[in-house]
Amino acid sequence: MARKLSDRFVDAMPLLDNAAESLRRVVAPVVGESSPRAIKDLLVGTWLGHPLHPAMVQLPLGCWTSALALDLAGEETASDLLVGIGLASSAGAMVTGAAQWYDATNDTRPRRLGALHAVVNTSGAVLYSASFIARKTGNRSAGVALSTAGLAVVSVGALLGGDLAYDLGLGVDHAAFEQPPAKWTDVLADDELKPGKPVRVEVGGVPVMVLRRDDGIHAIGATCPHLGGPLDEGEIDGETVICPWHGSVFCLTDGSLLHGPATAPVLQYETRLQAGKIEVRCLDNREA
Repeated sequence: MARKLSDRFVDAMPLLDNAAESLRRVVAPVVGESSPRAIKDLLVGTWLGHPLHPAMVQLPLGCWTSALALDLAGEETASDLLVGIGLASSAGAMVTGAAQWYDATNDTRPRRLGALHAVVNTSGAVLYSASFIARKTGNRSAGVALSTAGLAVVSVGALLGGDLAYDLGLGVDHAAFEQPPAKWTDVLADDELKPGKPVRVEVGGVPVMVLRRDDGIHAIGATCPHLGGPLDEGEIDGETVICPWHGSVFCLTDGSLLHGPATAPVLQYETRLQAGKIEVRCLDNREA
């Protein structure tokens, strides 16, 4: 079967690793491991309940597509305005995209494809900047030509963004399709669960983290929604567990999300002891 064009680009362009590393260094103070949690949460969309980047890209793309239609209709003032609004809003699309991409750069395909996505969209923004200048300095024909080229370029960038999301799972909830049984299920013997030491079990094929604390036995989904990190290997900090891969923080008692880069909670489970066995039952808090 023929390989996707984007895959062929990724394999054929190892220099994208250099572009990715340069981009990582630029955005690390804002979206990296040491960046303020409040800023990272804001940019990835933790507060929104799903990634912010897809929503942010609608404004520049919508403005620039509409600007082309208005150019064709001869509405010069309105078209120029939309080109400018698209340029202003593209900054938000870029920084939220960088926040979503940053944590996936340990793997070759998302690292390179994300870098290519950024290079293509930045090139499109440069073309629109040149178009805006040409329009404002009276060279309208050049301005329209540049913006038309810019729309073609950012459309390619949007296709690459689709590959990042739908092929590589950036921004996708990696626990979305977990459907454990809602009935009580025994998962391990009571004496197998030591205080303060998380244990990973499976309930109907779904991984669950079980933990004994002073206030009882708690169980939540073991898969971090962000990129699938194993929460049972994470640090227990008070009433929370910290994902060992990228630092998302979840409440141990109800699976709620406290800090990103994840944007969704994990499943909550009830627990009980029956004849020396620990049993769990799912409470699907994702619909709350």
